[in-house]
Amino acid sequence: TLLYTIKFEMSNCDKKDPKNQKDGTRVFKKMCLDGKISTYIGTREFVDYVGHIDPVAAVLLIHEMDWFTENPEYKVYAEIIATFRYGRDDLDVLGINFKKDLYTDSMQVYPVRGSPFCTTKIQEKLLKKLGAERAFPFTFELPAGIPSSVTLQPVKSDQSSKPCGVEYCLKTYIAKDMHETPDRKQIVDLLIKKITHAPDTSAPQPYIECAKNFMMSTNPLHVEARLDKERYVHGEPIYVHITMGNQSTRAVKKLRLSVKQIANICLFSNAIYKCTVATVEHDLNVQPSQTIAQTFSIRPLLEDNRDKRGLALDGQIKSEDTNLASSTIVLPISSRDSLGIVVKYIVKIELFVLAGELKLELPFTLSHPIPEHYEEDMEPIPKQTDANTDNINVELDESAAYNNDVLTSQPDEQLLIDFQDVVLTTQDTDA
Repeated sequence: TLLYTIKFEMSNCDKKDPKNQKDGTRVFKKMCLDGKISTYIGTREFVDYVGHIDPVAAVLLIHEMDWFTENPEYKVYAEIIATFRYGRDDLDVLGINFKKDLYTDSMQVYPVRGSPFCTTKIQEKLLKKLGAERAFPFTFELPAGIPSSVTLQPVKSDQSSKPCGVEYCLKTYIAKDMHETPDRKQIVDLLIKKITHAPDTSAPQPYIECAKNFMMSTNPLHVEARLDKERYVHGEPIYVHITMGNQSTRAVKKLRLSVKQIANICLFSNAIYKCTVATVEHDLNVQPSQTIAQTFSIRPLLEDNRDKRGLALDGQIKSEDTNLASSTIVLPISSRDSLGIVVKYIVKIELFVLAGELKLELPFTLSHPIPEHYEEDMEPIPKQTDANTDNINVELDESAAYNNDVLTSQPDEQLLIDFQDVVLTTQDTDA
């Protein structure tokens, strides 16, 4: 089974004139092994904005409509599953699977129950290209409180099996009944992932104040520390503001800053794993009766932690790159056992003096920025009226490059898709 990453393809005239080159919309397609059905989806990342979640909007394409007419007992179903895998798949023996379903939802896509409708603009564009007679849109509305995609980083030498963590799969299949086990040649599995965007709320700056007395010292070492904000995006530096008043009799010689990831595995029993993802050290010389105020920075990056086994990462789809796992936003309605893996971050501050040390911790949230992909296409379609019926004008361009079926549109709705020749990746059926 092939997974096509379908990208912008220019016509011959556009190739000659760089001014006419415009970005297009990516669409992912996957076909079942016997070639009867395909699934199209506009994006494999769905963002949780805490208040709402992007809909999982896809389109089913039936290639052999005559076969379904001759076999009316067969139907096409769609299912979305969130699975927590806590053991390697090659250890699944004697019918024992090391995984647990955290969330599942299903529906019948064909024959259509009621009137089919598009919930996003990308579905409407695909229907105009593929033909409404054999293309059928379907949408899953994900509820709040479900887990985000998290992968536990395996060692580099162990790439043969699926990594542990929480993963989402969108499955379409042919069967006589929704609960029937389908033929593996009539299944389309598409891995998708759910990422979290923490809300831009005016959360207070993380702040801590501490004083410590040392032996043979009358007065303490007083330290105040705060972060410049509570929420950070991946790759952004973290600034730590430290004010130190040394009234003790000992000099402060060194400062160590570290960012620690705390992953709580919520399964049969809670297991907490701590991993240092960034560390910086600074030499200091704060003498007794001296006061300083200084700002230090630290940046946690996955590039510096590729060799750490068990590190929690955002859900990874095959060879696509990813980043450190985002902080888990636990809602009041969320069941802790259904979250799979709860991820938190802290900045740890360590001050070293002669025969002693002072430690402080500041929690913060690590998240994704507001995504730019499909800001228009993921929007709901307005109700059809005479004024907006023809807003999206998609036509078939038979004269495009390589004589392929290319989907073209007006400049305000850019969408050019080559379904045959632009094959960027070929992946297994579990992609």
